[in-house]
Amino acid sequence: METRYIKITEYCDKEKVDISFLLELAQEGILHIERVEEIDYLNREDLRNIEMFSRWHYDLGVNTEGIDAMRHMLQRIREMQNEIQILQRKLDFF
Repeated sequence: METRYIKITEYCDKEKVDISFLLELAQEGILHIERVEEIDYLNREDLRNIEMFSRWHYDLGVNTEGIDAMRHMLQRIREMQNEIQILQRKLDFF
């Protein structure tokens, strides 16, 4: 059975991401870090988003405030796409 959490230090070492970047994301409420017995963990379900945020930050130079804004815009786009699909199905029905 796959574990649900990964140590933040292991992830940062493997992916070459600065721990302070992830801690800053957590401080801004963009990312949740689980602390167990003084060890910080990331939820494996968040890894895709963390990779995306890391690319935005390291490749594009986007700061945490920009990441938060882009994250909200992306979520809104997804919601609108779902709404369009629902409306399209209703329209196809008629």
